[in-house]
Amino acid sequence: MHRHLLSREEQEQILQGATLLEYAHAGETLFCEGQEAGFLYFIAAGIIRTSRCAENGRRQVLAFRMSGDLVGLFEDGRYTNSAETVGSAKVYRIPWQRMQQAMRSEPELQLHLFIKLADDYCQAEHRIMMLGQQNSCQRLASFLLELVQMPDLFNEEQSLLQLPVNRFDLADYLGMVTKSSERSFARLESQGLIRRVTSRTIQIADLSGLQRLCQEQLRSRH
Repeated sequence: MHRHLLSREEQEQILQGATLLEYAHAGETLFCEGQEAGFLYFIAAGIIRTSRCAENGRRQVLAFRMSGDLVGLFEDGRYTNSAETVGSAKVYRIPWQRMQQAMRSEPELQLHLFIKLADDYCQAEHRIMMLGQQNSCQRLASFLLELVQMPDLFNEEQSLLQLPVNRFDLADYLGMVTKSSERSFARLESQGLIRRVTSRTIQIADLSGLQRLCQEQLRSRH
């Protein structure tokens, strides 16, 4: 999973006058869907979960944003999503007016922010394809393959992957109920593709097998 990150100089430009917020626990709210928007948030450490609720109250996790990412885009002056911490996190809160000033004074920064937004958009399109075309096992395999590309989460030497999210967040991200997520883990394990060491530690037993599974033509939905 490719992630376009701002350079250190660009980060320093947008963080001038920003406020550092430190969160100690999971589930702490940065902003809520529908709330009047005035800030962008730059993630310095930790993981931020963005989500949206349907009319029936069911939550859909849209993305897990990592260090170096920006969250807080809005429409008609209000946040379109909610953002919460997955665990401890450090986030810089940037006034939107300050961001506009930085982009006006540095056209190259504006270009790089546009590239980053375009990258996020492409990732969102990829997820739409995943949710619409893959069965539950393939969705889970695709997610694990994304995480494998993150050195902070994957120990390549031992083939151990640390899941950064709990089973409820994972199910809501993959568009399935928690029991379906558990069944998908069990199936991947029975096929010899993974081995669950703990609830949050996964050994990737057959990386190429996971890749082949994701490339297979959709046979059934679970």
